[in-house]
Amino acid sequence: MKAIVPARWRRFLRRTARQAPDRLKDLPRDAVCLVRPKAFDGPIPPAGLRTRVGGASRREFTAVGREGAAAILRAFDRVRDPSRSYPNWLDFGCGCGRVARWMQGARPVVGLTGVDVDAAQVRWAQRHLPGEFAVMRPSPPLGFAPESFDVVYAISIFTHLDEREQFAWLGEFLRILRPGGLLIATTHGPDLSRTCPGLTAGDLATLGATGFLAVDPGGTFNERSTFHAREYLSARWGRILTPRLFEPKGFVSYQDLSAWERPTVAQSP
Repeated sequence: MKAIVPARWRRFLRRTARQAPDRLKDLPRDAVCLVRPKAFDGPIPPAGLRTRVGGASRREFTAVGREGAAAILRAFDRVRDPSRSYPNWLDFGCGCGRVARWMQGARPVVGLTGVDVDAAQVRWAQRHLPGEFAVMRPSPPLGFAPESFDVVYAISIFTHLDEREQFAWLGEFLRILRPGGLLIATTHGPDLSRTCPGLTAGDLATLGATGFLAVDPGGTFNERSTFHAREYLSARWGRILTPRLFEPKGFVSYQDLSAWERPTVAQSP
């Protein structure tokens, strides 16, 4: 089997088999929503788009988005400066709006912009959700003026970036955040490495010694896995951003959630 079917297709077939029960269960509602987009749970992307940002089931898509938005807002409330407002927010890697659909109307959010490299996801968000959504380039810079945003949140993005990519994007966030603005991000803790297939003893030794590991099996972006120790984040991200909060498993009881403040005078990575 392995000699005949390429690895990428084997992963696709395994993923499709795992998702089949959810797809069948959701098929009637998904079919109705093609004609009546606001039926049932409101506008929900079709299963194919949901799969690209996580599980295919409507229930999981809705729950993770709702609970994730609540976690972001709780973290924001804990670290915000009560003397200032934070009206302009950026959902970096918004996908089809799994989190953004729950951020709209939240008390601190006056304007919400979402960007993603996946044009199909962005098109769906543009058609069905309030806010501004745009396709972004896969590498910096973004098409925004300096100091455009008060808050940037990046959910399940740094969990897939290598070290060069992560610092390139952190540098871009320094550019587009206003002084005192906030970055709220999720990362994989080292303990999650045991759920990543194919890691070698050398990989685990690297993670233990440096607090960082990026694994790229050669598949899609979501198949890449990156792990950050808290100590690594404090030492490396803390050189350019002021740490404000770290919550182990703070995002839907799975990914670590951290909040960072852009210094008044931004520094280069």
